[in-house]
Amino acid sequence: MTNTPSYQAYKALFHAQYNDLCNYAFSFLGNDAAAEDVVQETFIKLWQKHQELISIPNIRSYLFRAVRNNSISVLRKQQVEEAGNKAFEWLADVSEDPDEQERENAKPYYDQLIYEAIANLPPQCREVFTCCRLQGMTHQQAATKLGLSAKTVENYMGRALKLLRKYLQQYGLPAGILFLLKLSMSL
Repeated sequence: MTNTPSYQAYKALFHAQYNDLCNYAFSFLGNDAAAEDVVQETFIKLWQKHQELISIPNIRSYLFRAVRNNSISVLRKQQVEEAGNKAFEWLADVSEDPDEQERENAKPYYDQLIYEAIANLPPQCREVFTCCRLQGMTHQQAATKLGLSAKTVENYMGRALKLLRKYLQQYGLPAGILFLLKLSMSL
């Protein structure tokens, strides 16, 4: 396999483009190790598809586009992980805070914001959200109760959650607080 013409061409392409592609990935990521990982992953994918890609007239442009897209994907994953970590840290801070009095003082404020957020939902979204999250109904049960299809209930729930996240983020609360909504409303 290492003596085949396609492997030799691949190897030559790798050595000719590796440094330029790493520099290009670094311009997005700002991290040498991450840039090298992206370039190596790009070359692995290239080798896996090399039979399909033989007819590409400008492989260099293809590689740069692939490295750009893969770098952007890495950045998106990092943003999602960071947002999740921040929400987790906030929830951990609240749940592991030794000062019980401070927690008790903050609870009415959070509850008020959640109630306001729910009250600001469009009427149908509010009704669906109340059935599904506060009353614990499934989408099918809520659909039957409200005379809607399950898909419509799902759409209203998605819209309600999106609007609630946006409202709560205005006050610096993480979207993760919505997971605790049923718990806090029942306390």
